[in-house]
Amino acid sequence: MKRREFLKLAGASAGGLAAAASPLARRAAFAATPDLGRIAYQCSWIKNFQFAGEYIADHKGYFKDAGLTVDLLAGGPNVVAEPVIISGKALVGQSGSDNTANAVNKGGPFKIIGTNYQKSPFSIISMSKAPIHEPKELVGKTIGIQSNNQVIWKAFLKTNGIDPSKINTVPAQHDFTPLVSGAMDGFFGFSNDDVIQLREKGNDVTYMLMADHGYKMFTCDYTVTQDSLDDPAKRAQLVAFLTGAIRGWQDAVADPAFSAELTVDIYGKGNGLNKSAQEKSAAATNELMVTPDTEKYGLMWMTDEAVEQTMATLAAAGIPTKRDLFTNEILEEVFQGRNRI
Repeated sequence: MKRREFLKLAGASAGGLAAAASPLARRAAFAATPDLGRIAYQCSWIKNFQFAGEYIADHKGYFKDAGLTVDLLAGGPNVVAEPVIISGKALVGQSGSDNTANAVNKGGPFKIIGTNYQKSPFSIISMSKAPIHEPKELVGKTIGIQSNNQVIWKAFLKTNGIDPSKINTVPAQHDFTPLVSGAMDGFFGFSNDDVIQLREKGNDVTYMLMADHGYKMFTCDYTVTQDSLDDPAKRAQLVAFLTGAIRGWQDAVADPAFSAELTVDIYGKGNGLNKSAQEKSAAATNELMVTPDTEKYGLMWMTDEAVEQTMATLAAAGIPTKRDLFTNEILEEVFQGRNRI
């Protein structure tokens, strides 16, 4: 069902929705929510700012309000969400559209039911004294790209019509010393993480967000199996999970300082995180999450246009994708025609 069709159906009960939106009515509704049991959410990385919305949902009882207990499973460089979901160790996992599409192409029964980042944080970082602002400025430069990001890099160059032979692309680890020292002109990194870390260490850097130059792809998606969507009990858990998570992310967007506090002092304690950097990363994440689309439809919503753009980017990376990989059906149940919970 398209969003506009859903809104027509929802309009018939607009009075009820308005009442449900009031704090008193909402608390009463949550109080009557049945116990839906316990699930796990597989994070894609260590517990840092990237999962602040889920921390808030847990800390403030938003998951509990929705009738759910949620275990937040830490991820890392060797953790892939799709196998964890298939194993049954997690009902939902955070992944990337490219990873999930690849898994589906290998026979995996996965669906993406929402996305955290409407815009990818992938960036080419450069020193401000020699900035790279446009793709055409990459020509003749030495750019460091990690081996696991080569497909992304080639897709970006293809999208922008740039001949790879015109750029000195060199292998790189996750070490920005060559950039800072001047051995490299640019470096692949993340706008809401690596840029912040470099600036926190006193480096004057700028960045070119690849999403602003054709590389349009959802990142940090909520991935589940088709079986979970089809099973009434698990579907109810998915609705409850996204209800709590969206409430948490609404708070996270409004208060990056609180996101950093929970991250450093509680959920990511022991990970060596810096509170100032985590707050700045949380604030930078808002630029990726909050768009005219999410202001109109709500956080995590995937419009037809954005889905088509994501599919086009995946195609440029050599990853075929079908439209039905992406579904807003759970979000429709969560928002019920509104753009906030």
